[in-house]
Amino acid sequence: MEISIRFAETDDLPAIVAIYNQAIRAGNATADLSLLSVDDRSDWLESHPKDEHPVYLVLIDGIIVGWGSISPYRKGRAALQKTAEISYYIDYNHHRKGLGKLLIEHMIQDCSRLGIKNIFAVLLEVNLASEQLLIQTGFEKWGFLPKIADLNGKICGQFIYGMNF
Repeated sequence: MEISIRFAETDDLPAIVAIYNQAIRAGNATADLSLLSVDDRSDWLESHPKDEHPVYLVLIDGIIVGWGSISPYRKGRAALQKTAEISYYIDYNHHRKGLGKLLIEHMIQDCSRLGIKNIFAVLLEVNLASEQLLIQTGFEKWGFLPKIADLNGKICGQFIYGMNF
């Protein structure tokens, strides 16, 4: 089994969207409630150039099994240009194999190349697995936004976990 990480390309969008839609269906890993299409995500991918705010793919034997992104925080505000938000999603058939941790560690390491000094992740408080993963990879709890998400009638908050370099 060969595990690799590479930058995403336009042709990878169907796999990225399929994995993200798994998270939407799960109901505890994203605040999106409606499934997305490839067209819905094409502008998003274009807004993530690999030399600024990349999208990364995790592959097993050449098959995409996960992805992560580094996104600008409040784009256009110069004082915040070295701060970014990370997101990550692993195909549910490949959970608990260390792939999420590998991906996050890869993104952390690449922040030096990108000139990013602060990263954070925002997660639903019901996403306990992701909370543990962030703690394992060195993130600290920076904040909590109570009762801001309505997951089809289930009200929950969001945690913010972050890291400075």
